[in-house]
Amino acid sequence: MRQKKNHLVYFFSLLFFILSLLSATSAQTSYLDSLDGKFALQFQISENFTLTNFQGATLSGKYQLGKRSAVRLGIALYVDDSNYERETTYIDTLSMKSNSETNAIGFTINSQYIAYLVSTTDIGFYLGTGPTFSFGNSDATVEISGGSQDQKGTSSSDTYSIGLDGIAGVEWSFYKNMSLSAEYGIKFYYYNRTDKFEDEDIVDERTSKGIKLTANYVNFGITVYF
Repeated sequence: MRQKKNHLVYFFSLLFFILSLLSATSAQTSYLDSLDGKFALQFQISENFTLTNFQGATLSGKYQLGKRSAVRLGIALYVDDSNYERETTYIDTLSMKSNSETNAIGFTINSQYIAYLVSTTDIGFYLGTGPTFSFGNSDATVEISGGSQDQKGTSSSDTYSIGLDGIAGVEWSFYKNMSLSAEYGIKFYYYNRTDKFEDEDIVDERTSKGIKLTANYVNFGITVYF
C-alpha cells in the first residue's frame, strides 16, 4: 500500500512539474493565439456521432486564461423522485402488493487547470489536473401487503468522494472557434458510503470507505469557443 501511494505521489509531482514547464514554454504562432480570454462549451461525441455530456458532466465549460493555459469545469446533477408499484397474484391462493418511493439527489464537480504544448498551428497537446468532488443522498420507503403480515421498511444512502483528476490529450482546431479533442484521464480519490435499512424488527447500517485509482476513461469530444 505504501509503495502504491509513493507511485501516486511521483505521478502527480511529475504532472505538476510538466505543467509548470509547459506554462513557461515560449509562445509560437498557433490557433490558441486567437482564443485568449474566450469561453467554450464541450460536448462528448458518442456512437453514430451523437452529442452527449462531456467527462460525465451535465454541463462542461472552459475558459482560456491565456494563449497557453485554460481552466475547465464540469458539473453533473442527478435527481430521482419516483414511485414503483407491483402486484403479484398466486392462483387460488393470495395476492401481494408492494410499493416503493425513492427520493435521491446528487452532484459531481470536476475541475482542471490545463496547460498546452503546441506542435503545429492547428494541433495542440495538453496536460491538466485539478480537484474532483461528488456527493449523493437517497431515501426510500418500501411497503408490502397481502402476505402473512404487512411489512414496511425504510432505507437511506449517503456517499461522497474527493480527490484529484489528471488528463492528457490532443486538440485539433478544424474550423474557426471549433475543435475536436481526444484525451485520457486518471482519477485518484477517497470515498465514503453509508447505507442504512430499518423496519420493525431490525436496523442494519453499513459503512464502506477507501482510496481508489482509476485510469480507464477516454473522452472524445467537440469544443465550441465564443
